[in-house]
Amino acid sequence: MNVLEAATLLGYVVAAMPNIQDKDLSATAKLWAVTMPDIPFKIGQQAVLKILREKKIPTVPLPGEIVDTVKQLVNGENKVNAPSDYEAWQEVRSKIDFYKPKIEWSHPAIAETVKIIGSRNICGGDYNVADRFMRVYNRIVKRENDQYENKITLKIANADTQNLITFVSKNKQIQLADR
Repeated sequence: MNVLEAATLLGYVVAAMPNIQDKDLSATAKLWAVTMPDIPFKIGQQAVLKILREKKIPTVPLPGEIVDTVKQLVNGENKVNAPSDYEAWQEVRSKIDFYKPKIEWSHPAIAETVKIIGSRNICGGDYNVADRFMRVYNRIVKRENDQYENKITLKIANADTQNLITFVSKNKQIQLADR
């Protein structure tokens, strides 16, 4: 998303919220463009419209709200396209075979979970193996999602450090105290 696209999205927000129609939101548009360059305009537009439809208090959406809504719109909270824990467990139940050492799993998180728990333990069928599988699997998927978000944030920070410094110094919204 660039500054012009961010300003267009802010136009929707301003139209929906009369209390901010006389405010200068150019700094907000620049900040949105700096913090959300990985979000395409169309998806950002859908996210902002969804937020405006659900918002009860008339405030400008924060970039975090927009990013969270984009995640929900794209594929839930799951940026790594992993199947749900129940779907993963069904796949393991249908494919697992103690005598077959190499099984092709639909997602690396499933393979890692089977490796951690062990095919012998899964085939042994303890009464709580499904719960244990789902807990481990959900932790692995959460870790992968966090790593994905960290990579994107690092990429944004590396690419836009100079832009952010210029943005802050021009808008003087952050005051650094002299010590």
